[in-house]
Amino acid sequence: PCVDRVDADEYRAIVAGFVAFMDGRTQAVIDDLRREMAAAAADLDYERAARLRDDLGTLTRALERNAVVLGDGTDADMFALVADELEAAVQIFHIRAGRIRGQRGMVVERTDATDEAALMSALLVQFYGGEDSESVPREVLVSHPPAEPAELVDWLTQRRGARVDVRVPQRGDKRQLLAELTGNATRALATQKLRRGGDLTTRSKALAELQDALE
Repeated sequence: PCVDRVDADEYRAIVAGFVAFMDGRTQAVIDDLRREMAAAAADLDYERAARLRDDLGTLTRALERNAVVLGDGTDADMFALVADELEAAVQIFHIRAGRIRGQRGMVVERTDATDEAALMSALLVQFYGGEDSESVPREVLVSHPPAEPAELVDWLTQRRGARVDVRVPQRGDKRQLLAELTGNATRALATQKLRRGGDLTTRSKALAELQDALE
């Protein structure tokens, strides 16, 4: 709009379409593109119609790569936690309208003997404590039941302004997807263990060399 290529109304429409797409309402965006393409063709504006056709093709290919993983249109965040005595690996799926919209992973040090339930609670509080309320989904699916679940649900519900369910999926597609995510966390922790083992080997070699040097 700052160079007058579009007016304010058209700019607002572009932004609304982008927000709808990122929010998972992709069918509405596709329908709008098809209507615009048909209108451009009817007006004999073939250049614009071709551009819209290309946009539609790009959008369709992007959606094919980001296929529906949960057919019920779920809005959820999914957390898988795998830990050993020294570290914990966490993998997260952000699922909106049944599609995986983002993925995060991290490995953190364990500073005490806290069990997995307490680790999961601490993870959720840290993760959502810095997020705005709109970022808390309707469902939080976890690999381990968190400690003090009732208090955690109350806090998340307050953050969101609507009911939030925190649970371990027991069957169906959600259980299968959580198993896949847990596999990612298991592999991430195994990779970290290899790195850790390499560090210990290097350290032991350095100490042996230092011992020889100092006799």
